Amino acid sequence: MPFPESSLARLYRIVPVTDKHSLCITWQVPPADKNNWKSKPEDYIAHLLGHESKGSLLSALKQKSWATGCSAGCDSSGHYNSSSHRLLYMSFALSEDGVEHWHEIVSYVYMYIGMIRHFCLSESGLPDWIYEELRSINEVSFKFEDESSPEELVESIAEDLNPACPLPPDRLLDGHSLLFEFNGKAIQNLVDNFLTPKNSRVDLVSSSFGRAADFVGEDAEHCPSLLPNNIPHIDNDGSALNFSVASGVKPQTEPMFGTTFWCHAIDSSLLEEWTKLSSPSIPPPSSNLNLPPVNPYIPTEFDIKPLPPDDTHHPLLHCSFKMCIVIGKKKTWLPATSTKYNSTTNSMLFSYEDEDEKWHIFDVVYSKSEEARIDYEGTVDSKKIKFRITALPTEGHGPVLRYGDESDYDVEDGITFPPIPPAQPSSRLPALIVDNKTLKLWYLQDRKFHRPIAELRLRLICPNSNKSPLHKAVSDLFVVLAGDAILETTYMATVCELYSSISSSDAGFSIRVHGFDDKLLDLAEETLNAILSFRGLSDETLLPNIIKPGRFEACLEALLRRYRNSGMKSSKQVTDIRLQCVRPTTWSAHSKLTALENITVQSFNKIMSENLDLVCSEALLHGNCDKADATRTETIITTAINKSGTGGFAKKKWPYQQVIKVPLKEHNHVLVAPSNDPNEPNTAVEVYFQISLDDRRTRVIIDLLSHIMYEPLFDQLRTKEQFGYQVSCGPRWTFGIIGLSFKVVTASKSPTEVSDRIERFLTEFRKELVEMKREPFVEQLVGLAKNKLAMNNSLEDECNDFWEQIVEHTFEWESSRNEAVELRNVTKAEVIEAFDKWFAPLSQTGILNKRRRLVVQVIGTSDGPTSMGRPLVEPSSVGNTIDSSVKDFHKLAGNGATWGKIV
Repeated sequence: MPFPESSLARLYRIVPVTDKHSLCITWQVPPADKNNWKSKPEDYIAHLLGHESKGSLLSALKQKSWATGCSAGCDSSGHYNSSSHRLLYMSFALSEDGVEHWHEIVSYVYMYIGMIRHFCLSESGLPDWIYEELRSINEVSFKFEDESSPEELVESIAEDLNPACPLPPDRLLDGHSLLFEFNGKAIQNLVDNFLTPKNSRVDLVSSSFGRAADFVGEDAEHCPSLLPNNIPHIDNDGSALNFSVASGVKPQTEPMFGTTFWCHAIDSSLLEEWTKLSSPSIPPPSSNLNLPPVNPYIPTEFDIKPLPPDDTHHPLLHCSFKMCIVIGKKKTWLPATSTKYNSTTNSMLFSYEDEDEKWHIFDVVYSKSEEARIDYEGTVDSKKIKFRITALPTEGHGPVLRYGDESDYDVEDGITFPPIPPAQPSSRLPALIVDNKTLKLWYLQDRKFHRPIAELRLRLICPNSNKSPLHKAVSDLFVVLAGDAILETTYMATVCELYSSISSSDAGFSIRVHGFDDKLLDLAEETLNAILSFRGLSDETLLPNIIKPGRFEACLEALLRRYRNSGMKSSKQVTDIRLQCVRPTTWSAHSKLTALENITVQSFNKIMSENLDLVCSEALLHGNCDKADATRTETIITTAINKSGTGGFAKKKWPYQQVIKVPLKEHNHVLVAPSNDPNEPNTAVEVYFQISLDDRRTRVIIDLLSHIMYEPLFDQLRTKEQFGYQVSCGPRWTFGIIGLSFKVVTASKSPTEVSDRIERFLTEFRKELVEMKREPFVEQLVGLAKNKLAMNNSLEDECNDFWEQIVEHTFEWESSRNEAVELRNVTKAEVIEAFDKWFAPLSQTGILNKRRRLVVQVIGTSDGPTSMGRPLVEPSSVGNTIDSSVKDFHKLAGNGATWGKIV
């Protein structure tokens, strides 16, 4: 076992880097073996301990405002799982009050374990339905999961070929995913002999002990190397129950990562109390602990819903063909692709070269069970035209466009432009089926992935929700409260691979529900009703009934902690500042934190009434769904909005997004900011070039320039010159404004060196671009076109693409295909001209170019050149300093100088 006995039955108080509070109990248990891989007893126990529904540990602790989240389990890899042991953990995200009551939380855990032991010993045993729920959920999840990549699959199988792995050869693919039998004795063995207080360690991580930056340079006791298993364990002075950092007891420092901690043996009286609580018994009613209820979200319907007859499935659909057509007096074999089938007329739509399309009627009727095969031959149009299949489609990827001739090999040479697939018929693209002031609903039935899953994306548009830092912060708090209120419901759905999420956005709120389609709309209805229960409150001093006592304060505490932890890494912080510079209504975490300082229930309700005063919606339903599902979706959304208040408003009242014009100058603006984390060793520099309003031609040229620049930039600055461990460039699309950004994160160079080196790289790259021969240039074009023509690997990916078009109101459903078409006639001269206009530091006459260039430098605190130029600011003033610098940039840009109103 990994833990020496001297480290067990102990409490470790650990100092975190960020502002956080958590509690983790870890038990060491036997490794998986040939006797229990079929039943997976540790998964059964983790399912019960980590449950979040009514009667669960988390539900009981939330009622006391001690915890906000939990997890339990044995991780499948790393130090949690080896041939000698497994580590079973139970972890909680705590509130500040929960830190003070850590030992009572552990008491609840052992009380729950005592309940499991009680059922193990009872005559009826543990309920069969719990195992059956787990077994059926695992089975359908495995059956319908998205395919993993070949390299991931090979790696997984290779690991399981280890002699220590208990899986037999015929179960290497599904042995870890499925449950094969119930073994109550194995569960009882774990809870009786291993999930005991004396076989555990308790880790209490809390910023109330301080943060890592507070202990830099302080004298601490250093632990010896942790590698040997027989090291004498070091306990700090004091007691596990009665300890205060203010007592002056020196902490210890873990030698590998430098983590600061204190260790105390848990009092024998407390161990005895926990042991007694873990004895077989039913918890008292006051504990609110019970086994989980029956899950109402277990899917039972998995049928793929039929497609409409005028555009339905056919075994030869999306195959590549050679069609023998008479032209004049000569028979000619022409390449074609089947794109659409009408079962009523038994006809197929074929797409020929130059996007010419024609319907042909099959001379025979093919059954749905038939499978297409290469070299299969048949006839259409009363045997006037003969066809031969040359290639088969792959699931989810559409036609492969191979025709059994020399053209198949041209695309492999890297310099021949790949074939462009035919444009999709309108029936294969999202259709706007509801269009009124309350709801715009797009709908598309899946015909690619053939799985019983669906996606509902919903956007509640609220013009007032982002008009100030306070309104946005209240929206964020509302999202946390609403998610917390329906957690017991959404968790039950999550167990069944049916997921939901709520988030705030620049225009209001976004809801996503996805997974098995059987109960998807039931969950969507419950989620939407919970959110809109905050509308039209009659008493501003009271929250909706779904918010339990104490949860407002607990959710507010969690949100404020999230704000304080925002941007702790310089790489993330530099991007956040860049967005705040170009987006005047992207509020910093600091400004939102300040806005919520004195928030009360009454002021929260007042702001939320403003935020939800006007509400309309946009939605996309996509997947295994039919018109009846779309009609029900319309009913759910419009009913929820209208019954909660006034529904819908005119388009002219929609919130507009504005992007500031970066000034067009020879000498560009540099914003310098200190890192949020006073112990951040890295400096991050982002150089942003703003281009223009979006149009397809400009977009593909920027994509191409980024595609060409990425490798030489990385090779020169990262590999050869060691400027930083993160070196990258890429296009940026900000509410309809095109840009390109360079980012370097360094621990060895000054921010000025980085900015200057990027400028020199652009000068050097211009010369390389001019001297680039035709063949390597075409290879770059072809490589980018292939990337754009790569098909989505899952319904989620496809839905992401469609939803982005809806949110941005571009509605270019086949944007990637259209961009590939655009690339076909992009010339090197055009690319050089674009580079000279937007990026080149100097004109060809040696004069400084005017460019829309913004440089953001977030400077860390390490010794050496990396910290050169760091503003001398107290840690408590960093947020105000950065917000002030952003406002200075807005003034420099002329406050009202934007690219116009963008919906």
